[in-house]
Amino acid sequence: AAVNEWVSVCWSPELSLFVAVAQSGTGNRVMTSPDGINWTIRTSAADNSWVSVCWSPELSLFVAVALTGTGNRVMTSPDGINWTIRTSAADNDWWSVCWSPELSLFCAVANTGTGNRVMTSPDGITWTIRTSAADNDWWSVCWSPELSLFVAVALTGTGNRVMTSPDGINWTIRTSAADNGWYEVCWSPELSLFVAVAYTGTGNRVMTSLYSKLDKGEDL
Repeated sequence: AAVNEWVSVCWSPELSLFVAVAQSGTGNRVMTSPDGINWTIRTSAADNSWVSVCWSPELSLFVAVALTGTGNRVMTSPDGINWTIRTSAADNDWWSVCWSPELSLFCAVANTGTGNRVMTSPDGITWTIRTSAADNDWWSVCWSPELSLFVAVALTGTGNRVMTSPDGINWTIRTSAADNGWYEVCWSPELSLFVAVAYTGTGNRVMTSLYSKLDKGEDL
């Protein structure tokens, strides 16, 4: 739909709609598609560097976060077409956002800021800064409903490029398998497995974390 730098896409089952956001473009940093084939440009709420978008079925709301902007690094939309700027909790470089249905909470992580590289929101509108476990370059965050756990991964840090939280507020550093530039993390309910990928490292650019019921003393 436009030759922008498209960096994030998500799907809304309820709207039967894909939404993608971009880092570049003039007033056109959102595009939507009902089928992944035919795309339509939508007017972005601001020409910020939008790098992550997610969907909340419970709120019927898309939320996108950005690396740039002054007090406006969040935008929301109920339909993917009409977007509204929201006040970000800090002008950090927000790289990733995800939604926890169980907590009714959005969580975003950043790679800039001092002790404040996490922000949360119950509605996508009002955002609150949370203390990050370390001032690493946090690049990706995901939620595990089965473990009731957020996991974030970072590009920087020494042996501490993973942090976890049960509530988005209290974060704990975890030992990363290697000091690679961890770029993305996701959760598989079927395999009870977190998988993260990196863009640095030699033959070791994937790390996994397997959850066993034995970890909590539960029956298998």
